[in-house]
Amino acid sequence: MPPKKSVITGVSVAELKQAVDALSLEERLDLADYLRRRSKQDDPQWETELAQRLDRCLEGKGHTADELLALHERLSANGR
Repeated sequence: MPPKKSVITGVSVAELKQAVDALSLEERLDLADYLRRRSKQDDPQWETELAQRLDRCLEGKGHTADELLALHERLSANGR
């Protein structure tokens, strides 16, 4: 039985994996980020979590600019 083709592109999962293997590290990280965001896009639980986080921020319980800058620097140092 031939590999199942994707409805959208006509490409099999095996072909997608092979294409991903040919990407640079930066491209793979970008793709991984996209897939993480996309997988949460239609998730009702994630939408609820985001709403709760926004409510906490609006109540003044969010992070300071300095905390966010430090987090960004740590993630950037790890290639994220």
